[in-house]
Amino acid sequence: MKLYIGGICQGQEELARKDNPGAEILIGFHESVREALSRGEDPRAFAQRICGEKPDSVITADEVGAGIVPIDAGERAYREAVGRALCVIAQFSREVWRFTCGIGVRIK
Repeated sequence: MKLYIGGICQGQEELARKDNPGAEILIGFHESVREALSRGEDPRAFAQRICGEKPDSVITADEVGAGIVPIDAGERAYREAVGRALCVIAQFSREVWRFTCGIGVRIK
């Protein structure tokens, strides 16, 4: 498994596709966490399930925890859930890439 993460439109999806031709790429993992929350799933358990079911996949996600803290409690909970789920994915991944200004830096 590989994880590519960064702010919205920072290049993580483009590099994931370029570096992993033919691989299953799960785009927008942060939105998958939102869907899991709406079904009442624990974010860590959801991430562990993805790791078990798709161990060779490539995952991209937007960073959602930076910036102004939302007033809405549900949005704050969503941000925290994404962070917890991505910690599981990062621990399982053999590579983790972080993107800023279109530049990817391998951090694992």
